[in-house]
Amino acid sequence: MNYIIKKEINVEDFLRLREELGWKNLSKKQLTKAISGSMINLSIFKDNECVGIGRVVGDNALKGMLTDIMVSRKYQKQGIGKLIVTTLIDDIEKILEEGEQFQLEASPTEGNRDFYIKCGMKYKPENQDGVYLWIKK
Repeated sequence: MNYIIKKEINVEDFLRLREELGWKNLSKKQLTKAISGSMINLSIFKDNECVGIGRVVGDNALKGMLTDIMVSRKYQKQGIGKLIVTTLIDDIEKILEEGEQFQLEASPTEGNRDFYIKCGMKYKPENQDGVYLWIKK
């Protein structure tokens, strides 16, 4: 794999991938604010094209969430999603000091739980169950 990893996200790439994948439309202003508020931003490039994106949002100390893990349809099933998730996990490990812990969570969409498990995450439904709410104005 000849991919370039960048620790930034361009809002235009973010919008393009969201649209390509059929995700909810969000404003450029809202996405710019979201990107700037992230703990870690990551983009994957192939031949100068952004083919994947991922973020970690959280408190920079104890807890965070993987979000916006996106891979262009024409590059799916090639290991890019796993590269994004494992790179984000590695980045969190690098900011921890000896003896510290960080809880990283994800809320996979239907059918994607096994992907996150293959990336090293755990699923214990007896301990927790995720919920969500889209708040609209």
